Amino acid sequence: MVVGERFAHVRLTIDTNGNDPRLRIEDLSSGNSVALDAFMLMGLTTASEEELTRHMDPNPKSGGID
Repeated sequence: MVVGERFAHVRLTIDTNGNDPRLRIEDLSSGNSVALDAFMLMGLTTASEEELTRHMDPNPKSGGID
């Protein structure tokens, strides 16, 4: 399945090559991908919007230096 919006398009697939199935998310513009197991996906459901946004920032500040 491909999910897209104005700034991003990703492909979602189920990776069954390991011991347990994982959700594979591939960024269609860069080709980067990540595979998340059920435990990681469960963790996403408990994260706040602020926590998720902080991890999605493409230009994070490093070391607290402006």
